[in-house]
Amino acid sequence: HSRAMAEPPPKRPRSGDASAASSTGEDADIVVYPGDEGSLAHIAATKFFKAAPAARLQGVDSFASVFREVTAGRAAYGVVPIENSASGTLHKTYDLLVEHEVRICGELGVREVYCLCAAPGGAGLPAVRRVLSHPNILEACATFLETRLAAAAGRSAEALATSSTTEAARRAAEEAGSAAIATAEAAGRFGLAVVAEDIGNDAFLETRYILIHRQSGPSPARPAPFPHDAVSPQRKRSACFALSNEPGSIFRLLSCWALRGLDVLKVETRPLSTGHRAPPGLPASTVRLWDYLFYVDYGVPPRETPQGR
Repeated sequence: HSRAMAEPPPKRPRSGDASAASSTGEDADIVVYPGDEGSLAHIAATKFFKAAPAARLQGVDSFASVFREVTAGRAAYGVVPIENSASGTLHKTYDLLVEHEVRICGELGVREVYCLCAAPGGAGLPAVRRVLSHPNILEACATFLETRLAAAAGRSAEALATSSTTEAARRAAEEAGSAAIATAEAAGRFGLAVVAEDIGNDAFLETRYILIHRQSGPSPARPAPFPHDAVSPQRKRSACFALSNEPGSIFRLLSCWALRGLDVLKVETRPLSTGHRAPPGLPASTVRLWDYLFYVDYGVPPRETPQGR
């Protein structure tokens, strides 16, 4: 793990990859994340690399772009979300972990604090006719929209989905009668006023982010000291398995941890896609529709190697 820069990097043109920056040969300093400055992913990257002022944080246009930049060596690290305390697993991240040769080297939780933001000088909540945000965020703030905002405006505001919270903030700054659900950082970036603070349904909503780097070649140096809020309560490892579909196969898999006294923290399944390459340990010819991959997070006791038992 590691923390982020104390201040955001200078503004840069948006792109789907970091190849332009990597042409300078400074890819060892590049950390990529999905979205723009002010997004939760940017906040997570900043926390990871706070103790590394030389790190250059760069937003890319998708989760897949993060993995491509890291595996191609155009970025030393990538930061992506993997789980939300309300909506659960982000399945796209799990799929990308299997498709790309990367290693998880850290994680941290970022509390989601969303604000209703609008252009300054408006009439507050009664003037809001449209609310823009990512679909998951609109759902995470639905109680506020259906109660407090509807009561203040005397009607229900139209909810419009955007690709990200920062995209919502940008549009709200340009469209009269529109407000965005975004972070306070995104509101500041686009010159918006915060109309209502901390409007999520869950007072303790959090998203867990992972730090990834390329599996092949030497591991890039992590900044020190590593942030305390990026350290799990216990050392963790993640593993992925493909099982034959026969009675007792799941029991035999989980008994590997139970018989060694290891704590299984999470088990996740994803259907195998017959159109993709076979995952490690499973020949391509054996992949059938509705076969599944199993992802297991487990704890590693202190002072013990991951393979110790």
